Amino acid sequence: MAEEKKTLIPRKALLRSWLIWESFPQTCYNYERMMGQAVAHVFAPIIKYFHKDNPEKRKEVMKREIEFFNVHIEFGACILGMAIAMEEQKAMGEEIPPEFITNIKTSLMGPLAGVGDTIWQGVVIPILLAICIDITRSGQGNIWGSIIYAILIVAGAHVLSYMNFMFGYRAGSDAIIDFLEKGTLKKLLKGASVMGCMVMGGLIVNYVKCICGIEVVSSTSVFNFQKNFFDVVMPNILPLGATMGVYTLLKKRWSSIKIIILIIVIGIIGGLTGILTF
Repeated sequence: MAEEKKTLIPRKALLRSWLIWESFPQTCYNYERMMGQAVAHVFAPIIKYFHKDNPEKRKEVMKREIEFFNVHIEFGACILGMAIAMEEQKAMGEEIPPEFITNIKTSLMGPLAGVGDTIWQGVVIPILLAICIDITRSGQGNIWGSIIYAILIVAGAHVLSYMNFMFGYRAGSDAIIDFLEKGTLKKLLKGASVMGCMVMGGLIVNYVKCICGIEVVSSTSVFNFQKNFFDVVMPNILPLGATMGVYTLLKKRWSSIKIIILIIVIGIIGGLTGILTF
């Protein structure tokens, strides 16, 4: 029979720490520490269970946990659980160097941020939005799409965050590092990237509209560039081109305001000259 893991933190306090992380991860977001103050806030309900007779050591824990930290909220929750587990073991006498805890957090936040942003923001949110937007557009005054989206995205985020947080706390750093070393993370990231590109391609076709209005009129016929050329040879090439143009400007560090203004100017000029239509 496996020996039960000794703990200092009551389950109620651990749940409160997780709820703080899911609810307030960016309330004190800043360029110096990013989410560091939020991490220290996570330790607020549990720090009293560490080093009860040594307030100086408790201060050291809080100083260590308030350092620079930045990760995807839901996928990175396992790092917080893992950090709590290591601080708990250290408080119980395990020889865990303080810099080891900091280094583990630093080394894991980059890969998990990449996975989280790719899967959550690049796949889950666009797919869910596309489905719920179609539900909303299916009937006049239909608000169920927005309600379903709000419920599913909030519930999904909390479930995923809780599972990752508790996984990190129970499994510790060894399981997460093993997960990285086996290459599972790279395979997952690659698959999510491909899936994300497919989703974005589908969204471009359905929601980006760019129609050429140029026509060549002769005595016998009318040649419409959109219907007779683009739709036949390269369907939806103009929406794709517009999207890639915006993406290129973002890569060149154009602000969203400048891009919106540029789109408005191009739309006005294109509409007045007949190059673009709707």
